[in-house]
Amino acid sequence: MIFRTLSPLLLACQLVSAIPFAQVARSVPPEVAHIALDEVNNQYIAYNLDGSLYGKYSVDVKRDFYEDKRDTTGTCAPLSIDEAKQLPGFKLLEQYADQTWGTGSRKEVTNPDNADQRGQGATACVSGEVVNVELSGNPTCISNQGETGASPSGTNGSIAVAVTQGFSNSGTWSVTSSSSIGVAVKVSATVKIPEILEIGGEVTTSAEFTNQIASGFSTTANQQVTNTATFAAPADKICKVTFDSKSCDVQGHGRVRYLAGGWVWFEYDDKVQDHFKWAVNIESIISNIDDRSSFLEFTGSMKGSTDANFVAKCE
Repeated sequence: MIFRTLSPLLLACQLVSAIPFAQVARSVPPEVAHIALDEVNNQYIAYNLDGSLYGKYSVDVKRDFYEDKRDTTGTCAPLSIDEAKQLPGFKLLEQYADQTWGTGSRKEVTNPDNADQRGQGATACVSGEVVNVELSGNPTCISNQGETGASPSGTNGSIAVAVTQGFSNSGTWSVTSSSSIGVAVKVSATVKIPEILEIGGEVTTSAEFTNQIASGFSTTANQQVTNTATFAAPADKICKVTFDSKSCDVQGHGRVRYLAGGWVWFEYDDKVQDHFKWAVNIESIISNIDDRSSFLEFTGSMKGSTDANFVAKCE
């Protein structure tokens, strides 16, 4: 966008067209640490981490109202102020506010209802990391021999049979420890299922779950393919195809990182540096990802199966 190509000095001299706070927040780079709401001149004023001015943006309350959109991918939820205060790094935000604007009487808000602040508050999102399931102990496996239905062979000395090859996996899970942020909200994540001994088949799938203790969810992955296989067979015989079928059960566990981001508003009872309301960039001030993270933990079991070694038997 144009804001990234213009110098801070030029931006300081310009007042861009009216846009909602959500668009301002998406436009500014990570170096922008806080944004003031100038209610007198009806504008947002963005500042870099070193305190220098980044740019000014005219408030568009009407568009802010209509463009107040939450995450549509199923990976985020609004972050409440009570949840935010449980983050290991929340004290860094308070220290930043104390050092920048003082310790005067104020209110801390994550998702204000005021139209001129609405649209880009704070969120709790499942991070983009793939959730790795780890095995708990060794799998228990059972081997059996399966067979297809009998079919007559052709006069050309062959039999064509549909065979299914590959690996399938299904898992049933339960949340044992919820994240302190994004509580009771259903989200989705990408889950990697490890290779199960004797069967193999590392697969990646998706899962939907609720961040609440004892809530359950499932995973399924199927890398099986059905093809028509041709086997040599005596002419005019009744044939069937046998195969080795193996299934394994194993316990597993994993954890999902929830990551806080967006803006926390510090609303002072008295003006500080000419303004009452200041939004602080969570990612800019809490640079350590673990200090703005909380984890959901889950345990459960998986069942995997595969078929192999297809052989035609005729009589």
